[in-house]
Amino acid sequence: MDTPSICLITPTYIRDIEQFALLRKSIIEFAANYHHLVIVQGEDFNAFNHRFGHGNNISIVKTQDILPSYIEKRRHLSVEPKIIRSIKKFFYKKLILGWQAQQLTKIYALAKCGFEAAAFIDSDVFLCDYIPANYFYVNDDLKLFRRKALNAESLDFDISTHEIIGNDLYDITELFDYIFHPSCFKKSTAIALLDMLTDLHGEKWFKRFFSEKRPSEYNLLGYAANFLEKYQGYSVVNCNPEDVHYSIRCAVDCEKLQLNVTRFMEDEIKKPFFLIQSTLRLNNDQITEAFHRVLEHASRKSQ
Repeated sequence: MDTPSICLITPTYIRDIEQFALLRKSIIEFAANYHHLVIVQGEDFNAFNHRFGHGNNISIVKTQDILPSYIEKRRHLSVEPKIIRSIKKFFYKKLILGWQAQQLTKIYALAKCGFEAAAFIDSDVFLCDYIPANYFYVNDDLKLFRRKALNAESLDFDISTHEIIGNDLYDITELFDYIFHPSCFKKSTAIALLDMLTDLHGEKWFKRFFSEKRPSEYNLLGYAANFLEKYQGYSVVNCNPEDVHYSIRCAVDCEKLQLNVTRFMEDEIKKPFFLIQSTLRLNNDQITEAFHRVLEHASRKSQ
């Protein structure tokens, strides 16, 4: 099989640089043949480029090269000192949050990338097993991980998708969860999504996106893959996120970090990804220690 072109995409910023360093090390170890497209804020570019830009198979680009200028200007306002942001928000009310900018960055990066598809790997994820060239595919079709929405949070993510698009909610009888680590989508899906949103709402679709409490870039792309492309070129994989990765995602999981490391070591069939949610702000020494235990075990097992 001639594997279609796919890259890895990671948007990140300076506060997550230490976790990103672990991700980069794991990619070099387990997925060195994949091109890694990293998008950072312009004000963080020098730090990332100096530390990682000389590696193989990595491109580090600025958000200003990815996002529409209107969004990039709002994003840049949001990283100024807090007192200045507060004053500007009072007068302009156009500031956006970092996670909102990152979600849009993923969609636009996929639409602009030089590959047929991409796997999104956030900077708070690292690889813990080898990723063969065909990992993200079933025959020639790209894996699309999803499940039925199971709880209020995942229901709200997909409801937000329909509200952004402008669908009548009383017509919606199925809601899905596309938030997996990693999530994989085709470039054509991002282009189709952006074309649809622009045709429906023009630039106002950004306002619809920013007005939602729980928008999801993955659910928007999942919607486009389903309703616009009829899953053509995809192989839908119905599973749970925990089937794909080890997970420290919620506050209640924080005490389970070492348990998940032990589980990784004991599993006969390894999950290839490990998520330690950056918003939990775990001690970096804890994360690094867990990472090195996993990496050492995986490397020793492969010898």
